[in-house]
Amino acid sequence: MGFSNYLGEIGGGASEARDWVLDMKLGQTRWNPGVFVRYRADHNLGVNLSLNYFRIQGADSLTANPNRFTRNLHFRNDVIELAATGEYYFLSQPDVGRTGRYLLDFKAYVYAGAALFYNNPKAQYQGKWVALQPLMTEGQDESFSRFQFSIPVGFGLFYTFSRLHRFGWSIGWRYTFTDYIDDVSGAYPDPVDLGSAEAIALSNRTNEVKNHPLAVDLAESYVPGGVRGNPDANDSYLLTSFNYSYVIRGKSRSFGKRKNYLYGRKRGRAGRARF
Repeated sequence: MGFSNYLGEIGGGASEARDWVLDMKLGQTRWNPGVFVRYRADHNLGVNLSLNYFRIQGADSLTANPNRFTRNLHFRNDVIELAATGEYYFLSQPDVGRTGRYLLDFKAYVYAGAALFYNNPKAQYQGKWVALQPLMTEGQDESFSRFQFSIPVGFGLFYTFSRLHRFGWSIGWRYTFTDYIDDVSGAYPDPVDLGSAEAIALSNRTNEVKNHPLAVDLAESYVPGGVRGNPDANDSYLLTSFNYSYVIRGKSRSFGKRKNYLYGRKRGRAGRARF
């Protein structure tokens, strides 16, 4: 279980857009439950397969930046992500406290990989949440796909108690190949190019705040052809989680009961010394 946030065109701080987490709106952090399985390839490498379900969202109404506030767009997006990552354990302490019993193990790692995710951005309109992808609110020739790819990179650590119970924490950034997680990317379209009254209403919502002090001097600039988003920068999102896993003993020659220090030494009858 953990938390999620996103970085894109919507929301942000009071200043001009800044790179990476500097423009992230922490107040829009939401939930991130998931499950995973990890396979230990050798002492320094592992493979992780995870399934995450999380929400990301943002709203221009929460920023003091006049340009974004006047744009007055918002969204929420419930995302399902399947990710496969490789883990490299750069720090390992198999016997925390040096008790000689190997009951408490600690590891820190970095990871990278690939992910496929399903997303469906929505906006609230007339008391209900409306899916934006079918509306093509920027007058695209065809709508973007709800299935997209991303590149997860991040850092994590875990403790293993009594050789079987593992508690960890991880944080990771997802670089995506789409700019439509928030349904904002390019310019305002001509309303005649949109397919419905609902699409027209959700494409340009400046009229709803045109009398606000932050928007009164800018509202007339939000017209067809005007800037709605930044197509030169794809959206991305951040996931962090606290996790628990149960260790299943391996039976290979490298990680069997006798040789894998996570499980200690196998007890048995002492053998006779050989010279």
